[in-house]
Amino acid sequence: MIDALTYAGAVAAISTICALVFGLVTGGGLSRAKLVLFFVGFILLGYTTARLWPRSPSDLEDEAALSGVSGDSIPETADQTRFQALVASLPPKRWFQEPPPEDRINPAGKLFFGSLAVLLISYLMEAVFGI
Repeated sequence: MIDALTYAGAVAAISTICALVFGLVTGGGLSRAKLVLFFVGFILLGYTTARLWPRSPSDLEDEAALSGVSGDSIPETADQTRFQALVASLPPKRWFQEPPPEDRINPAGKLFFGSLAVLLISYLMEAVFGI
């Protein structure tokens, strides 16, 4: 779970920084950044929902398909993107030992939590800070 929270925090932080830069460069300020975060959050939410959706009813019956692990042998090093490697080097994830592959949340699930964090930041900018 630490892995998913760190991933979600990194997605939210990078999205927020990019939205703030975009808002300031285009002259819209924080108001435009809030709207960009709103739309980016919903686009990510739709994308991850499509990625997490089972392709067939048999996907729901197979434990390996639910955990994102397939096959009998699990490789020692999983395929990682540069962003996943960056997140793995961030605290607090780097302070904890990784769980076995069958207990990890797949990348689409982590991105789902990241999309919720982006939407939360957009909401907080609107409701709490009055932007």
